[in-house]
Amino acid sequence: MTTIQQSGSARWSWDSDGVVTVTLDDPGRTANMLNQRHFDGLDACLDDLTEHLDRLRGVVLTSAKRSFIAGPDFEPSEITPDEAAGTYELLVPLRDQARRLETLGRPVAAALNGSALGGGFELALACHYRVGPTDPAVVWALAETGMGILPAGGGTVRVTRMFGIAATVLDIVGPGTVYHPEQALAAGLVDELADDVVTTARTWVLAKPPGHFTQRWDRPGYRIPGGTTVPSGLADEVNRRSQGSPVRVLATVLDVAARSAAAPLHEAFTIETEACLALLAAPEFPALARFFYALRSTATIPKSLAPVRSSPGTRTFPQIVANPLAAVFFTPDARIVEITDETLIPAIRASGDIPVLINSGQPSFIQTLLDAGSSPSAMAEAAHRAVTGGLRIDQPTAGVAAVLAAGYPAWADSVIG
Repeated sequence: MTTIQQSGSARWSWDSDGVVTVTLDDPGRTANMLNQRHFDGLDACLDDLTEHLDRLRGVVLTSAKRSFIAGPDFEPSEITPDEAAGTYELLVPLRDQARRLETLGRPVAAALNGSALGGGFELALACHYRVGPTDPAVVWALAETGMGILPAGGGTVRVTRMFGIAATVLDIVGPGTVYHPEQALAAGLVDELADDVVTTARTWVLAKPPGHFTQRWDRPGYRIPGGTTVPSGLADEVNRRSQGSPVRVLATVLDVAARSAAAPLHEAFTIETEACLALLAAPEFPALARFFYALRSTATIPKSLAPVRSSPGTRTFPQIVANPLAAVFFTPDARIVEITDETLIPAIRASGDIPVLINSGQPSFIQTLLDAGSSPSAMAEAAHRAVTGGLRIDQPTAGVAAVLAAGYPAWADSVIG
């Protein structure tokens, strides 16, 4: 007989085999988020599982939403910057809760029904097995480095233990790489792709022998790929990639990966958290956060409209900066389309491109930045002259366009502020 319980944003059901399916479902939202409701619901669920561990065979963690947790298809208006910022106040509780799930003593499979970003994918990494859909539109990413911080819900520590120091720094966490399903499978970030992720995850759980189950890096004798010594030349490569930017996140990822690899897990998580809190206090963080919110706002796409065709008053520009946060929301070939007719905005967004509205008869905002040269101060001065000279422009989309199409650094003060 199936029994169902619910608390906060979690609903969980016990089946006759002792498998519990935990469904994340933030009320009234199109997407789940790591907030207080999530924490309270999953905590109540874990209390129940712990109390009845003797009859628990395993756990399947999934979502009732289109995405797993905070995918790119959420409605920006539902999640305010204040609520998003509040997630950092839950950093340690959420980190410890993921560890509690990981050390439950029974096999836990994540049935990733859709996209998962940041802390949502960190929670999936705390599970022992990950099953994702075959849908190529789905994305999974630890893209926090695009905001000048690092995954601190245990993500940096777990990736280091899964793949080693060099891969963590140069391939996964450091660049904030965005993975589609086939890429994630090839990289080893997910273990299997399936049309029915919940059924497949449940099958994996039932295939494990009944009784105590541990995460691979909690088992005696586990060795981190590549060992606990920083590979030769890695620090030099980090310095090369960081040159010219005040954002020190890549060097911090290296530091955390190296120190956490050599530390017991409880110390490793503390190293990670303390490093993230220091980055949150960095002077570049507010500008990088604003850029993320601008991307999120710009990426709101009405699904029902036809792609835009070239029309008078439009100019198109390619992306010249491969930004990891932008890759979550837009494809690399998405164009920045400068327009003077605001009625074109929905169709441009629906086509996957990025609309930027300016006054009719005014010079191109993006071309003005390109003509100013590569200096951030020269671009900012040119933008200020254009805006004070009467150029009307939407601030979030202008910021996105300035970074992607003109190379204005995301860590700098707003180009139109």
